Amino acid sequence: MKDVKIIIPADKLDIVKELDEKLAIVFNVTIFEEIATLHTVVENQQTSILLEELKGLGVGTVFGSITVTPIALTISSDKKEVSVKGRGISTDEMIADIKGLALLNPTFLALVFLAGILSSFGLIFNNVIIVIASMIIAPLLGPIALTVLGTMTPKNIYSKKAILAELVGLMIIIIIGFIVGAIYNWTEPGSMLVYDETLEIFTIASEQIDIRIDPGIGDIIFAIASGLAAGLFIIRGESTSIVGVAVAASLCPPAANVGVLLANVANPDFQFLQAALGSLILLILNVISIYASCALIFWVSQSFVRGGSVSTRQFRKISKIYFTQIVLTFLILMLIIVFIILDNQFGWLKFN
Repeated sequence: MKDVKIIIPADKLDIVKELDEKLAIVFNVTIFEEIATLHTVVENQQTSILLEELKGLGVGTVFGSITVTPIALTISSDKKEVSVKGRGISTDEMIADIKGLALLNPTFLALVFLAGILSSFGLIFNNVIIVIASMIIAPLLGPIALTVLGTMTPKNIYSKKAILAELVGLMIIIIIGFIVGAIYNWTEPGSMLVYDETLEIFTIASEQIDIRIDPGIGDIIFAIASGLAAGLFIIRGESTSIVGVAVAASLCPPAANVGVLLANVANPDFQFLQAALGSLILLILNVISIYASCALIFWVSQSFVRGGSVSTRQFRKISKIYFTQIVLTFLILMLIIVFIILDNQFGWLKFN
């Protein structure tokens, strides 16, 4: 449930009070001097409808303000069963929930920096615990989700900023991986490879690096499942901390892997540049898979049809643009999947 507080000029009270009968919502009204405060508690599925109607009247856009607060517990003597249908939260609430760690700011950059260091060391030293720690703190889900949500809003003020945040975050992790890999090569020369006497070839010593240089069907399934789960968590207003780890698992280690491998391209005993390309393809696959999955979930749920940011009148125009973007994203995703399937068959990215 949500606590909704509306503050408007007293002379606008009659306009808002018309929603009483239209939405069957009871407002508690207090008037002090020339300011009217309306307060009500609504079910989650009513929130987006109420926000749209209020913004259609100009509340929050032309005059007044709206505050929405989640309610953890309600105890009431009213035993009437309420049928809950539809979405958990509105588009406005989804954006408010994730934008704090989805745009470039000191906290986002600090978490990306720490995640990059942990991931790089975890990969080099084959320490899965350190790699998992990097996934926990990496804020890489927010920018992708906000990019999708931004395309749902009329002015689309978030998508470009969110895309920039994601690109900067991934580039920072790649650069950190390169620096850590170069330092490790300088202090421990030749430690990145081990010689397999049976096959008479050099192989990468760290399994954590090796498993991220040759994308496969399992990687595709994992990335798509992570994106779908992230979309479901976001539209329901649930904490994305847990599912964010799964998304970061698809993005942070592969990005660090690219940097670590690029730091070794001078070593003639292994095709490090080709391995870095494999990790980069895996990274691109995961980004597009997560974006496409989140977009599909938001589309199916139609969280923007009657959301706080998008009115029904704007739906047709935005839905065409949004649908086109989904189609193009899935076409790109299918091309990458076809490439990976063909690579598994013909071995284009095989090494040595």
